[in-house]
Amino acid sequence: MKKKIISALLSAALVVTSFSSITAMAASDTIGGTTYQQKSFTANKITHPENGLKAPDGIVDYIGNSTVTDEITGVGDRAQNYAWSAIGYGDWVYIGTCPNAMTQTLNFMGTILGNKFDKEIMTATLNAMFNGAFFTAEEDGGDPKGILVKVNTKTGEVKLLMSKATTNTNVQFRNVVELNGKFYFCGSVNGLPTVYQVDPATDEYKKVYQSIDQADFYKAYQMGISVGIRGISTFENKLIISLVGLEGAYICESDNPEDPDSFKVIATMSDMFNYPAYRYQDSIYGGSIWDMAAYNGSLYVSICTGTPENKPDDNTMQSFALIKGDRDDNGKWTWTSVIGDKEKNNAKYTYGIDPERTRSGAANLCVYDGYLYIGEYNDEEIALERVLFDQSCDFMNSNLEQSVNLYRMDENEEIQLVVGDADEMFPDGGLTGLGSGFDRNENQYIWRMQVYNNKLYVGTFDTSSLLEPIGQLTNGDLLKMTDEEWQSQIEYIKVLAELILNKYKTPQLPVAAPATLSISRDDARNMAKSVNNAGKISRATAANAENVIELAQEIENTANEKASEEFIATYTELSKASKNMTISIGEIIGKIFTEENIAKMTSFVKCAAYMSTAERGFDIFTLDSNLNVKTVTTNGFGDPYNHGCRTFAVTDDNLIVGTANPFYGTQIWTLSDNKYDLNEDSKVDVQDVTFAQCVVAGTEEKPADFYERADYNKDGKVDINDITAYQIYLAENNN
Repeated sequence: MKKKIISALLSAALVVTSFSSITAMAASDTIGGTTYQQKSFTANKITHPENGLKAPDGIVDYIGNSTVTDEITGVGDRAQNYAWSAIGYGDWVYIGTCPNAMTQTLNFMGTILGNKFDKEIMTATLNAMFNGAFFTAEEDGGDPKGILVKVNTKTGEVKLLMSKATTNTNVQFRNVVELNGKFYFCGSVNGLPTVYQVDPATDEYKKVYQSIDQADFYKAYQMGISVGIRGISTFENKLIISLVGLEGAYICESDNPEDPDSFKVIATMSDMFNYPAYRYQDSIYGGSIWDMAAYNGSLYVSICTGTPENKPDDNTMQSFALIKGDRDDNGKWTWTSVIGDKEKNNAKYTYGIDPERTRSGAANLCVYDGYLYIGEYNDEEIALERVLFDQSCDFMNSNLEQSVNLYRMDENEEIQLVVGDADEMFPDGGLTGLGSGFDRNENQYIWRMQVYNNKLYVGTFDTSSLLEPIGQLTNGDLLKMTDEEWQSQIEYIKVLAELILNKYKTPQLPVAAPATLSISRDDARNMAKSVNNAGKISRATAANAENVIELAQEIENTANEKASEEFIATYTELSKASKNMTISIGEIIGKIFTEENIAKMTSFVKCAAYMSTAERGFDIFTLDSNLNVKTVTTNGFGDPYNHGCRTFAVTDDNLIVGTANPFYGTQIWTLSDNKYDLNEDSKVDVQDVTFAQCVVAGTEEKPADFYERADYNKDGKVDINDITAYQIYLAENNN
């Protein structure tokens, strides 16, 4: 039986076969070992620092049989994809992870959303597309689930608190707040929406609230309802949590969270103007009540509203809403629509704030410098689903056209555009002068914001990390592949082709054909050079002598959006030519490049054009009270597989960054301001220091207790031509 997914898989196979795919970078290819340094900031990777970048991390080590350990030897656990929640305590940071995030998403697509696919072929496809870098499962087939762990930010020590193997708890905590000296983590434990309390003084933990039992959870799933606890906040010394049950979304408060009976409903669906979209088929898989923040004496709540019933068109979901809750002296809550339906609910602003902004399904909130900052969050889940299962980049391209904005709202609920493109509502553009996405189309979430050292830190999700199989056609990455990486790529393609032909073979598709599949690295490099230097692909050999397909037609200006007509015409001719072929790849091409797929080819070219200038890896920026912007990183601290800045936390001495990395596992970094601005070579300019400091730095022997942190020559002295910020610190203190 031919499933809907097969067309997508064959398209992916063809793209991979003809154009290669993402390169698997060597683990030794690092920037400063485990330190990322630029002019104003320094970040240090504190988890698995010996592994460097683009290598297994995940905080803990996997030791087989679905078990992880905090006795770190460097193995890592790629399954721990996201640092989903984090909070600091002294020198420690507590972290809840999301395991195997993208595979969980695929499972949702393949079950509740009805996109049926063959799991074995899907795994082979992802391996072929990402050259084995995309994590799909542990090598022994184990499933360690999520964990709660803490990490010492000074020593790197790891302590595992909860895991499936050690405490029989499948932990997936997606958010955390502090109240009265205790931490409250929310998410799911053993599959059920739950709140846990952790006492950081003793590390004792306990379940304090569960919103639904197993029977109702199963019933909700059958109904397509995405139950869970996502939003969590504090307000007037009370814990506030958002939930979804069989009747929809609601919000609870508790003044004594240790008592499950203390949780009281303060907002129902009707109180929230029936805004929350809480089914899996809705925006962001039923994101519902997304974020909450106390500001100016009120509780502000951002809500996902998009459903198939209210979507403006096939490539758009209705944007987010924002409501305000006010609590009187008697404990009664009154709710007001601030962003939403202007006519029906008297909202001050339309859905998504700006009527021309149509992409953001959710919004993240943060209070800074007397304002409530509102960061857009585009609906990438639907976009990626369309790319994979419908072979269409249209939804994705619309997102790329409207990368995310950053707004701020004052006490009078007047909203200003801080980062974003000019339009009718904001004709002067953003107050910072930066366009949408901080001038980068690939930024599709403002994923996290954190106030630290009187600045607002803004972290993003960068979609180009996941779109590299398309992006590499125009961004030059094909030219960087080593011989080993290229051979690895071909082996993954062979496995995929064999699976497809074995599972769906016909007399015209001989099973033995893929065994002789071969593509030269020089062919790929020549093709990439053509794309990048001349804007066209002149020729590519996609199979060997037995299965030769001559792609002889010119593919004009592939990276140019305006070249769609030429691109389509070329593939139309290719399709006609391939219909006469009896070999396996020819059959595949003949079935894929038909007239009905022409529009999909157009969207593919447009997406590749966006990706041609993208830089993989999340971005972090800072804003001060004068809206001066500084760049911390635009490449995920030098690791292109770090596609998201998933969480921030503050310890006694550092800002902590937890990454989203579905390739090699989450990483934890410390981030600090440099006392001295560094040049592009990551060294302090000698002109910035006094002669006396240079003399001291150049003559003093290394202090024993700072041995590992200073940079010394063989004679044990600091090189005056290699002065680092830390060495100048030693000089200033006469050490």
